[in-house]
Amino acid sequence: MDCSFISTNDLRRMFEKLDKNQDGLVTLHELHWILERLGWSEHTPEELELIVGKQSLDLDEFLRFYYDAVSSSKGTTNDNVDDEAIVRAFNVFDVDGDGYISSEELRTVLERLGFDEEAKAWDCGRMIRLHDKNLDGVIDFQEFKNMMLHVVQ
Repeated sequence: MDCSFISTNDLRRMFEKLDKNQDGLVTLHELHWILERLGWSEHTPEELELIVGKQSLDLDEFLRFYYDAVSSSKGTTNDNVDDEAIVRAFNVFDVDGDGYISSEELRTVLERLGFDEEAKAWDCGRMIRLHDKNLDGVIDFQEFKNMMLHVVQ
């Protein structure tokens, strides 16, 4: 089940980076930190504990939490995708607020999320071109939304 714009492999690497003491668990404070970086920090760590019912998550719970956060509570069809969540996700990547995501902005966000080495190795331009349907060199909101809706199917 891949219902996100961040791949499962990327989520696993993110989990490993968050799991500083390598005990196989991510604390709610670490989860809150990454949610802030993604622009999804609607809850305090204490509120997160009430939501998840514990103080830390293993990898499977972390993945489930992420997938639940990006998919609608009604399911994962296009009609049920939360537009507000897509707008928030887009705004995380649209660093300069101009309404477009450039390869430089994508690289900046990857580095901000702790993927410094990965951001250097990934061809962010190629990633942009993959979803740039009007070939203007950037991802606008509609292209981003189409990408998200396609991935969530």
